[in-house]
Amino acid sequence: MLSDFFKTHEFQMLVDETLRGNACKAVEHFLQNNTPVKRAQLHAIPLVIQADGLAGLTDLIKNQKSKNTKIENKVFWEYMGDVVLTTPGPEFSLRVFLKNQPQVVTLLQDEAGVIDKNEAKKIRKANKVIMDQLLGHVLKIYFEHFNCHYYYLTRQGVSS
Repeated sequence: MLSDFFKTHEFQMLVDETLRGNACKAVEHFLQNNTPVKRAQLHAIPLVIQADGLAGLTDLIKNQKSKNTKIENKVFWEYMGDVVLTTPGPEFSLRVFLKNQPQVVTLLQDEAGVIDKNEAKKIRKANKVIMDQLLGHVLKIYFEHFNCHYYYLTRQGVSS
């Protein structure tokens, strides 16, 4: 079912336009309130996603947050954890963003009307599996958008 969804025009529009907008807003929100980190902090993200997906990115974020390093790096990785890992997460949380997309809502079961706690737990678990698969599928694209917009706004590497 989910593999069919990834082939649809609706999904392609979601990752090409809507996801890009969310990634750009997340960058702008971070830069509005924080000191930019050096480009090197972002270099590992696409490589880790390509090699190990969501699990690899989770490990990278946790490792980077625990390092004794510059305060701006810690703040950046804390923000990345909030955006990517935290449920429900902040305003630009990738999970919240995806879960609220009309195309995704149709993939999830509604647990609101379920009275039986065991049944509600099964639905939550099934929805989490779908969301994790979806998140794993869009991470690479999301961070292409995120990194490009970050580099553009910070003009890192551009000679004056």
